[in-house]
Amino acid sequence: MSLDLDKRHRAMLREMGVRVWLPVSAPADAPAAEAVVEVALASQETRPAPAPTAPDVREAPPPVRTPPPRPPVAAAPPAEAREAAAPASSGAWSMGAAQALYAEAAHDQGARWLVLAETPAAALQREPFNPFEGEAGKLLDNMLRAARLHKAGVVLLAPLVRGAAAGVGAALPEALPALLASAQPDVVLVMGRLAAQALLQSSEPFGKLRGQVHGLHGAHTVVTYDATYLLRNPSDKAKAWDDLCLAMSRVTSPAG
Repeated sequence: MSLDLDKRHRAMLREMGVRVWLPVSAPADAPAAEAVVEVALASQETRPAPAPTAPDVREAPPPVRTPPPRPPVAAAPPAEAREAAAPASSGAWSMGAAQALYAEAAHDQGARWLVLAETPAAALQREPFNPFEGEAGKLLDNMLRAARLHKAGVVLLAPLVRGAAAGVGAALPEALPALLASAQPDVVLVMGRLAAQALLQSSEPFGKLRGQVHGLHGAHTVVTYDATYLLRNPSDKAKAWDDLCLAMSRVTSPAG
């Protein structure tokens, strides 16, 4: 662009940072000379700064805040530990009808046994109830025969069911005293940890209940493991045999 600039205009342009070039043939102070003006910034400092670019959130995701660690929660004790710590109650149990075992070999001079065996409710609901059914039943039969109960005078077995299942047995607190009064056993053998704690009204560990003779409504009572437990823990069969020997020692008239 060609403009007619006087000295005043050129001074104003210099103040604005605009450089003015005059034609070579024209004198520098010619008042009417044509000047070629290039509008440009005198320095980089006068140029406007480029607008900032918005950050790409996809390339730089916001930092993830990690919540402060929570204090550790104490693990719940195993079910067996909770049951052992809770006070035992015979009111939560029911008892099925007692039945005679080895009746064909019974004789008047033999000892009278009462076996109270912890039994699953499903087994008691099957009619007729067979205590020697399945692997646990076979083991129970072997244990009683090893203790010579198949040659005893009378052997009664009453199944104990945990929980008040509808239509399964009678309430234990009422049924047990009546059974003991009619059977008049020389020794009572309780099989099962939970059943023993309920009958003896004790929350003592099972290891402390074993190895001693208890009194249950006046009858000598020995506790031991149930057959189902021994199937899962065969290493405790030797302890069960010790318990059977202790029970046999309380029999006043052992069979020969």
